[in-house]
Amino acid sequence: ATADAPRKPSLPRDPAIYLVGVIALLCMVPEGAVLDWAALYLQKERGAGVGAAGFAFAVFSATMALMRFAGDGIRHRWGAVATMRVSSLVAAAGMLGAGLSPWPWLAIAAFGLAGLGIANVVPIAFSAAGNHPGLSSGTGMSIVTTMGYSGILIAPSAIGFMAEMVGLAPIFVFLSGVLVVVFLSAGMVRNADIRRDHRPVA
Repeated sequence: ATADAPRKPSLPRDPAIYLVGVIALLCMVPEGAVLDWAALYLQKERGAGVGAAGFAFAVFSATMALMRFAGDGIRHRWGAVATMRVSSLVAAAGMLGAGLSPWPWLAIAAFGLAGLGIANVVPIAFSAAGNHPGLSSGTGMSIVTTMGYSGILIAPSAIGFMAEMVGLAPIFVFLSGVLVVVFLSAGMVRNADIRRDHRPVA
């Protein structure tokens, strides 16, 4: 009877899947910061009007959407790791430019550049999770998406708390450094290039 008892589900012991989850989180925190705080930043710290401030969200969302349409082609040509590296550096440059820009229009353009970079980093991380050797697609994805989306949930309140003390500009500069960490960790997403029919599944 003991042998027939169902095994209790347990978390995977492979630390690599959790590192991919950390990468997803680090990618999604800057995205959430732009979506939630860019307009207020332009209004309060760069003197933009309400209409102009709203362009930050619009431009960021538009460039991110356009690049995601092109993302598969770019990844197939360059590979997941190279795409992650280039994308994270582009995103870092955009966030840095937005945080340092003295003019609203230049900050809006920088947010657009950040959107181009951020567009493909999260999909690559999720793809790496789904193709992680030794895990089913569902298990890998559930771990990484949970960790990644926690960044969207936690970041707004944490950023708001920090902004009360230092302002939003330094936070956007700091987030450019977060994206540099993603660049340095890009090798962790190499499994995104593995074909699912050629990987072992536990």
